[in-house]
This record gives sequence, structure tokens and C-alpha cells, in this order.
Amino acid sequence: MTRLLPWAAVAAVLAGVTVSVLRLRGEVSLAGPSVAAQVLDVAAGAALILAGAAAGRSKWLLPLAGAAWLAAEWANPAGPGAVLFTVGLVAFLAPLPLVLASRWRQPLPDDSPAGPARRWQRPFPDGAPGVLLAAAVLLGAVAAVLTGPLVAAAVSPRDVGCTDCPHDLIAVAHDAALGTGLARLGGLIAIGAALAAATWLAVTLARVRTQPRRWLTSPEGMAGIAATAFAVAIAAGLGVSLPGGPASLPAPGWHAVAGVMLLALAAAVTVPALRAAHARRVVARVAVAIADDPRHSAADALAAALGGMTVSVAYPAPDGTWRDRHGQAVALAGRDVTLVTDSGEQVAALIHDGPARIDPAAITEAAAAARLLLDTERLEAGTLARVNDLGTARRLAVEAAYAARAGLERDLHDGAQQRLVALRYALGLASAHADRLPERGHAARLAEADRAAELALASLRDLAHGIGSATLATEGLAGAVRTMVENSPTAVTIVDLPAEQLPEQVERAVYRFIADFLAAAGPLPAPGASIAVRRSGQDVVVEIEYGRAGMTGDPGSAHLADRLAAAGGQVRRAGLGDRPRLIARLPCG
Repeated sequence: MTRLLPWAAVAAVLAGVTVSVLRLRGEVSLAGPSVAAQVLDVAAGAALILAGAAAGRSKWLLPLAGAAWLAAEWANPAGPGAVLFTVGLVAFLAPLPLVLASRWRQPLPDDSPAGPARRWQRPFPDGAPGVLLAAAVLLGAVAAVLTGPLVAAAVSPRDVGCTDCPHDLIAVAHDAALGTGLARLGGLIAIGAALAAATWLAVTLARVRTQPRRWLTSPEGMAGIAATAFAVAIAAGLGVSLPGGPASLPAPGWHAVAGVMLLALAAAVTVPALRAAHARRVVARVAVAIADDPRHSAADALAAALGGMTVSVAYPAPDGTWRDRHGQAVALAGRDVTLVTDSGEQVAALIHDGPARIDPAAITEAAAAARLLLDTERLEAGTLARVNDLGTARRLAVEAAYAARAGLERDLHDGAQQRLVALRYALGLASAHADRLPERGHAARLAEADRAAELALASLRDLAHGIGSATLATEGLAGAVRTMVENSPTAVTIVDLPAEQLPEQVERAVYRFIADFLAAAGPLPAPGASIAVRRSGQDVVVEIEYGRAGMTGDPGSAHLADRLAAAGGQVRRAGLGDRPRLIARLPCG
């Protein structure tokens, strides 16, 4: 607000000069003899100056338009001196092109595959709206030059009967006919500027085809309507006075309408600026609170700044996807999204499901105030996205390994094992037949072959059991662990096993963890190892206690932890001395 103080002083000075002029000779003012119309006239100019100052550099033309609007009243017989009187003559129609030119910055729809995303504050409108607005501004500028400095140079008010008017310092021709012609031509061109502005508004509305009602009720839409209506009111007032000469004044009624439109324009410009300032202050406060409480995020700060509406934030990832602050993928298609950009770079996407109205100025200022939070979360989101992708790749690799194990175990069971069983059956038949033959020795050799086939079958079954457990699919985790312990060369005590069936991926991970531990530990001295598997809230806890003495392997090797982490679990060592423990925890929600 400190930056507004100089502008407030300027507005007060210009308004004070105008009020002094109107008090002396208000009956010949542009606003007419009505005191209410004169108050409206002064308020419109001062409000426009303050509104442009509040909006910042993007609306720097509005203070000039407000000053010109007030200065036009100085072309009055009670004008305070020749200099200000001449300034009033020159500024007669200057507000028209300045107000229209202030509409260069406006939102246009951006047909994005992400949905109704919008990029606000493009530097210039493109296509037909740009051409029409440029034409309106150009015609307004020509009209302002013709009816202002050129008419003042062509003829002085004293030349057409205003004997008590101050001197026109730039009058050189003193030709009333020339002044009348220039005034009429300027009025016609001003009407053309109003028509171009009205066409610009209609085409702009047609281009905002997604939600025209929302644009019309937005600050930018209301400002566009007010600027166009101002141009139409000015043109209508000039049209009424065209038959007269340079001394004729526009209709006071239309001048009052133009003043109302300037007040509406000032309000449409000021409200977003006030909202933006409020958003900036709110985000600054919330950012400090977030620094003390990391449970909150940039979305909380932006939601507080935007009036408490529900907002989530997504960040662009290097692979072209959008991720939330935790690195999880976010789909923008079919959702109401507002893109936050900086120098053409997409910084974030605000997701506000439903017909929420987003104030672009508030977003701009809130995003600027929360930029540190947004940048921090964007970096964290990128890092977490890579971590999540690596975790997903690891999980897929483990699942592929499980699938390969299951396929290999199935192939061994359905292929080689069945053939060995068939071979033993054939050897049994051959041995029974050899017992009836007179030659001796055949039965003994067949019996030896049968024992070799039996050993091969047992070895193959052990191999298949090490690769995968068919019991896990039929009897669950408890049955598979008991079968594993029965076939283990090491004495293993089962302390606890879950009675209920767990999710398939959890049972598979627990089974492989125990099997890999026993394989890595090798034969353990007495009393061997103890195994306990139990539920703990939403997790499954596996606790294995074993003895160090005589160990041939490392049961806590990295591949155990890595394989368990692929299932979302973790493992740690506990206990000291000769009876350490491995404690694994897996989510089982």
C-alpha cells in the first residue's frame, strides 16, 4: 500500500483542481450543471488513477486516462490559467484510446489436452481480437488528436464567442470552419473506434467458447465490457454534438454514462489487485507456518490464499507426466486445471475439481509468494518420482522372478518329475519280469537302476522345492513354512504362524524371505533357529532368531533386504551376543 501514496497525492491534486473549476463554472462543464454528475465525474477520474496504480505496471495507461479525464474539465472559462486551460483542450478525447489500449492484456482460452486449462495474462491478444482492438485503439487515437490538439491549434474558444476563456496557447490558424471540420471528423472516427471496440468484445466472447458466462463475470471480462461501454458512451455523446461546431459540448447524459463505466473499470481492475495482495499476504503467513509444520504443503498455502477452496498441486516431471508432491502420477485429463507458468515454463498445475472460479491475479500473486514452496516441492516430487519408478521397476523384477520360479517349478513337476516317475514304474515292471527269467543278475541291475532313478527324483523334488513351493498355493503360508521346516537340514522351531490367509504377494514375500534365510545360513548348530510370523496392526512381522557359532553363510545379506523392500517391507537386525535376530516388517493393509 505504500506505493499507492504518491499516486493518491497526484489524484488528490488533480481532483482538487478539477473541483475548483467546477465550483466556479460548473454549468458549462462536460458533466453538465448537475452536482451529482460533477461528483461522479471527479470520482471516476480519481478512481481510475488509483486503480491503475494498484494494478501495477500492467495497467500503467489507466492513471494517464484518469488524469486526462480530469484535465478535460479544465477547458472551462474558469480554468486556472492559460497553461491548464490549453492542457484541458488537448486532453479532450485522450481517455478514449488510453482506456481501450489498457485492454491489451487479457486471458484467452488455451485448448490443452489436459482439459480446460488456462494461461492468464498473455501479453497481446492474437488473431481477430487483436486486429479489432488495435483498430479501435488506432481510431481512438486519431479521434483524440483531431478533436484535441488539432482543433485547439485550428481555432481558439475565444474565436467562437468565449470571451472570458483563458488564452489557447497553441491556437495558430484561428479558423472556425477548419476547427468545425476537424471536430466533426474526429467525432465520426470516435464512433468508428466504438464500433471496433464493440466488435472486439463480441469476437472475444465468441472465442471464449468453453465457458463464456464465467469470462463475462470475471474481472477481466467486466473490465472489457466497461471499456467498450465507455467508448460507446463517448461516441454517442459526440454523435449528439456533431451538428455543432468546436464550441459545442457532448451530451451530459452520455458523459455521465461514460463516468459510470470508468468507475466500473476501476472496480474491475482494483478487485483483482486487492485479492492478489491478500493472497500474497496469506501465502506469506502460511509459508511461515508450513516451515514449522511440514505436514502442510504448498497446496494448503494456495488454498488458504484462494478463499479456502479445495486445491491440489501437480508438478511437471522430466518424462512429460505430472506428479504430486509424493511423486505419484496425476492425471489432468477431465479435470478443471489452471496452469501456473513463469517465463513460458510450466511451474505447476492447480487442480480444482468442479466449477470453481479462479482469480488469475490471486493465482499469480499467490504462486509468486509460494514460489519457494512450489520449487521445493517440485524438486522433491521429481526425486520421489524417480524413487517410485525405481521401486516399481524393482517390484516388477521380483514379480518376474517369482513368475519365472513358478514356471520352472511347474515345468519340473509336469515334465522331468513325471518322466522319472514313469521310468521308475517301467523299471518296477521290468524287475518283476526279470525275476521269472532263468538268467540271474538282471533283477539286481534293474533294482540298482530303480534306486538311481529314485535318488534323481528326490534330488529333482528338492530342487523344485527350493525354486518354488506348490504347498504355498494349496495350503497357504502356514502349511508351506511347516513343509519347509520339515525338509530343512537345520533344526528350526516354529514359534508362531498366522492362522488366517494373507494376501498372495505378502505370503510369497514372507515364504521367500524364510527360505532364503535358511539357504544363506546353512546348517545351524543346536538349538538351530526359531521362526515367528504374526500380524501387528496393518503389518506382518517376521522374527527369526538364530545362533552365530558355526555359521557358513550370512543370513542378513543385502539381497534379503532388497527382495523384501520390493514388496514394500524392511528388515533390521536386533539382539546381541550369540543369539541375534532378524526382524522383517511388511505392509499387509
